[in-house]
Amino acid sequence: MKNRRRMRRSTKWIFILLILICVAGITISTFTGLGVFSGIASTLMAPMQSGIDSIGQAVSSISEDNKTTAELKQENEDLQSQIDQLNSQLNATKENYSEYQDLLDLLELSEKYPDYEMTGARIISKDAGNWYTTFTINKGSLDGLKKDMNVIADNGLVGIITDVYPTTSIVRSILDDRSSVSGMIGKNYDNCYVDGDLTLKDSGQLKVDMLSIDSSAQEGDEVVTSYISDKFMPGIVIGYITDITPDDNNLTYSAKLTPVVDFQHLSNVLVIKELKSDLTGSQQEQTGSSETETGSETETETETASETETESGSEAESGE
Repeated sequence: MKNRRRMRRSTKWIFILLILICVAGITISTFTGLGVFSGIASTLMAPMQSGIDSIGQAVSSISEDNKTTAELKQENEDLQSQIDQLNSQLNATKENYSEYQDLLDLLELSEKYPDYEMTGARIISKDAGNWYTTFTINKGSLDGLKKDMNVIADNGLVGIITDVYPTTSIVRSILDDRSSVSGMIGKNYDNCYVDGDLTLKDSGQLKVDMLSIDSSAQEGDEVVTSYISDKFMPGIVIGYITDITPDDNNLTYSAKLTPVVDFQHLSNVLVIKELKSDLTGSQQEQTGSSETETGSETETETETASETETESGSEAESGE
């Protein structure tokens, strides 16, 4: 052990001595220009210089690697930012296209009912849950909307306006359990009632009541709004019948109805800017006017006949 320690110490001192000799040689050659010492110093310092150069190159390489990593990280961040912007633009394009398709569908729907004046509206809020049972649209009294105006979409009946404010309105859909619509079977005009039902709400279906036992209604038949409805315009498609069953009284049928409207994916609707009461009043006025005209014609005919009879009587007297 002692010999090893002595050897280590000797090696240490020899190394220090060599460094001092090299330094002294470099100093002398610098100031005196003696080539011998310069050559010796260069020979002794070459391994050390090589090591120093290697260390310098390693440090430089690490620095370049760090710089390259930072640049790559920045490039990745820039690319990710571009991807996010493109995704955002793509989503906006999809939304615009979807809205465009909705508007085209509404245009086709408005052409299906050309006798009614309509206006488009956007749904801006809805009640909790997956189904659009009650919701708010972005048009109100300032746009000419009134309570009890009918709302349609997807080629069929959505519901009716229940509350109107200056710039918004509340719509209750036919899916709501408070809703009851007077309907009829499209093929034979058999009357029935289409009601919202809590037990069927989760399936998105409606209940059909009071369908006569004599009705020839079958599954798949179309149901539309009835002419005798107090609030709903006639002839608007509600949906299609399924699961017909006789009632306990053996006088009527009950059934389920699948609405034509997709009450899970509503965004835009059409409001019919006419009231059933106005339509009924107009028809009554026309009927009254016709009756008045008929009465006037009858009175005119009576007066004419009377005059003819009087003239005939006068001629007879003259003859006598």
